[in-house]
Amino acid sequence: MNTTLNAIEIKNLSKKFKAYHHRESNLKYVFLNLLKGKRKKLSSEFWALKNIDLDIEKGQTVGFIGCNGSGKSTLLKLISRILYPDGGDIDAHGKISTLIELGSGFHPDLTGRENVYINASILGFSRAEVTKKFQAIVDFSGLEDFIDNPVKTYSSGMYVRLGFSVAINIDPDILLVDEVLAVGDENFQKKCIKKIMDFKKEGKTIIFVSHDLKTVEELCDQVVLLHNGKLVKQGKPVEVISEYHRLLIGASQLQVRKEDPRQGESAPKDRTTWKNRWGSKEVEITGVQFLDLQDNVMEFAKTGQPLRVRIAYDAHKEIENPVFGVAIYSDTGVHVTGPNTRKHNFPIASLKGQGYVEYEMESVPLLPGSYLFSAAIYDYQGLQAYDHWEQYWRFHVIESPEMSERLGLIAIPAKWRMGKSEGKKLRR
Repeated sequence: MNTTLNAIEIKNLSKKFKAYHHRESNLKYVFLNLLKGKRKKLSSEFWALKNIDLDIEKGQTVGFIGCNGSGKSTLLKLISRILYPDGGDIDAHGKISTLIELGSGFHPDLTGRENVYINASILGFSRAEVTKKFQAIVDFSGLEDFIDNPVKTYSSGMYVRLGFSVAINIDPDILLVDEVLAVGDENFQKKCIKKIMDFKKEGKTIIFVSHDLKTVEELCDQVVLLHNGKLVKQGKPVEVISEYHRLLIGASQLQVRKEDPRQGESAPKDRTTWKNRWGSKEVEITGVQFLDLQDNVMEFAKTGQPLRVRIAYDAHKEIENPVFGVAIYSDTGVHVTGPNTRKHNFPIASLKGQGYVEYEMESVPLLPGSYLFSAAIYDYQGLQAYDHWEQYWRFHVIESPEMSERLGLIAIPAKWRMGKSEGKKLRR
């Protein structure tokens, strides 16, 4: 490995823990079980990390993402030597500062000033280095009026802010950050982000663990996805975050609303238990599929890419001039859109027997997230509902590398321009 380019080198890294099971309530039962030849296993081993290979270049900001229990925090603790591996090697080149367990080592009876020196020494920095940085630490924490008070008198927010300030102001080569950017009030959080961005500009190596995927995408050059202790994917933020969403959605297996126990198009036609279905049923909606342009069922739509929604029906008698409509809602219930065939000037003369109608989006405008889908058939005046399924289907949109917009619900095709006013005043 080229140690001149890498800040951290991880080879075949593994870490296991013991999971302890129910213990016998007293020695009497343990002794009796031994006499009977029964030996209960009190613990078992599980691998928090297994065979991790990873190089992190100097100056990179790398995000670790994954579900709870995937091994992210364990990996950071191994890098910072809070924990030690059961297999493999870690080589770190440079001074490490950890924003993992903020305030670890603080003594409640000592003052904030005294604890700053103690905490920094635990992180491996000399008294002279801390003295040089002391005022910057206090200023950053905003605790100047309390720095000579015992930390047992601090609120939990003050306690964590002081720990953060120590860790981030002692000029490390490598900064490890684990879910701590929510400490303090909004102004303090902005200071934390700005400080990390300053580190990034200075060419420091930053490893960042968070469930806040927007922040991960904004801060990180590379993202690593961990799942069940294994490295699943490493690469550009958008690509890895999309893979994470695929993993999450695949685990949830959501196709219809979770209030209904049955799944997707395979649910029987007499799905009358759905509380938000109504209509006279002369024609019924028998299924909805989300497809790509090659008729493949899509597990995930992508922002900016095509999507077809096929609505299957069964008309029990001839229905003249029906109107098909759909509606899309955010997962929180915000109504995004509600088009229908009449408004789109797509007349349907009549329906008889089985068939389908398709609603096609040339470019999905929806930003990443989960959405609820309604489908309905009405008479031409929109007064009689033949069959209306309200927010029954669920579909998912994930990131597309071609689409940089992330905030809000939709991406609006638009352009920016500049021009000169040439002395004309703009109307307010």
